Amino acid sequence: MTATLAELEARVAALEAEHADYRAVLTAGNALSQQTLERLDQLNEKIDRTAARHDAEFDALDAKFVGLNGRMRSIEESFAEVRGLLVRALDNK
Repeated sequence: MTATLAELEARVAALEAEHADYRAVLTAGNALSQQTLERLDQLNEKIDRTAARHDAEFDALDAKFVGLNGRMRSIEESFAEVRGLLVRALDNK
């Protein structure tokens, strides 16, 4: 079964068209991949900025907490001193 030149040329044209379709799909896939990478980069930057902001807020809250702890200790010490003075005053009566 021999194929004519016209049949062979038609087969070649069909294969070339099929390859062109695959190339178009690959090109579209590559474009989508690039867009996805760019979007992921944007999201990573946003996450990094948010994390940095939250770290700064956490540090500020931690500093306030340390300050409050110091004040509480001071109040407890003052209260203990006043209690001691009251106990001594009541014992001396």
